[in-house]
Amino acid sequence: MSNSITNIQRHICHPATAVMLWLFFMVWVMLVGEPVLLGLTVLVLLSFTQPVRQQFFRYVRRSRILLLVLLLVHAYSLPGVPLWPVLQGYGPSESGVYSGLLQSWRLLLILAMLALLLTRLSRVALLAGIYTLLAPLHHVGLPSERIAMRIWLTLRYAESLLQETQQVSFKQRLRQLSTPPLVTHEMMQPLLLPVYRSGWLDYVFIMSVTMLGIWVR
Repeated sequence: MSNSITNIQRHICHPATAVMLWLFFMVWVMLVGEPVLLGLTVLVLLSFTQPVRQQFFRYVRRSRILLLVLLLVHAYSLPGVPLWPVLQGYGPSESGVYSGLLQSWRLLLILAMLALLLTRLSRVALLAGIYTLLAPLHHVGLPSERIAMRIWLTLRYAESLLQETQQVSFKQRLRQLSTPPLVTHEMMQPLLLPVYRSGWLDYVFIMSVTMLGIWVR
């Protein structure tokens, strides 16, 4: 991978800032209560465009088993008042169902923000953001370029799986994951990353994240 300058790109914020905000959101959303979740849901829905909505529904469709398992594990593992007294100790508890729905709500918000991130950022911009965040690792001897490229290739492969429209069995999926991808001529070419300038909004976002982190603590 080469980070040679091809041209200077301008975005609302630097791609690294966008990736960092999503990572922070993924942790922060697990710590806030229902009123904040409700406000976040309204803001996310207002920011949905048609491409983001389509991407989000693809993520939800592929994650439906995880959402169901998350709900069932919480519903049947947490003690509390039985939801159906007739079943006594063999049924889900009210607190368990509530906790499962709450965690599923949080996961849906994370998927929605991921759809926003991957829809607004191009693949090159996403790689540039990841590479910028990992660049300090180069000073401690870690190959930041290779790590960034591996993360980017993993996200790219996961995105291609999510965009599949045909039904694939579990055995076929395992075969796909165990088969190394074909090396094409495009993969052998050096990847030139454009330069993204940071603006005042980047500093505003970083300060906002810092304040939210202090508020949650």
